[in-house]
Amino acid sequence: MDTFCDAVRALKVGDPFDPDTYYGPLIAERQRERVEGYVEAGRAEGATLVLGGGRPGHLPKGWYVEPTVFADVDNRMRIAREEIFGPVTSFLAYDDLDEAVAIANDTDFGLAGAVYTADPARGFEVARRVRAGTYGVNRYGTDAGVPFGGYKQSGLGREGGREGLESYLETKAVALPDGFSPFASSRSS
Repeated sequence: MDTFCDAVRALKVGDPFDPDTYYGPLIAERQRERVEGYVEAGRAEGATLVLGGGRPGHLPKGWYVEPTVFADVDNRMRIAREEIFGPVTSFLAYDDLDEAVAIANDTDFGLAGAVYTADPARGFEVARRVRAGTYGVNRYGTDAGVPFGGYKQSGLGREGGREGLESYLETKAVALPDGFSPFASSRSS
């Protein structure tokens, strides 16, 4: 966790038009308040605040929240169970791969996830087992050529790739008598 926190500390929070900025402001004041509510819920439910948790002191204007990291998170806590849509990360402990997958799947949501491992084959096994619409092994991100969308309460449908285009099509099914194939017939209509 120390390595992760050191990497997060090195990322700039600031003006989204500055190319050196990694974390810009949230979309609206109400979203900043929502994220701050999750930070308070994490504290109240017993998670350990390791990094951040407030507003950046050098940015008095704007809807900024410091990158925030929690440890000692239990999967029953709101910060583990709900989609925050803000710079908040929770570390949950597990004993083995089956427990890690069970924790990841014990949610009403499944937009995206990632696993980082020295064994990509094992990472692929995790990716196959976790119920999320997008999943990365030793990376995170996607491109327009692949489908993007969630499972469970994280969305309906897909955007990007062939699957994203299919939502613009009207599919028609025609039931035919047993043994009849319109492609085998030489009749024209």
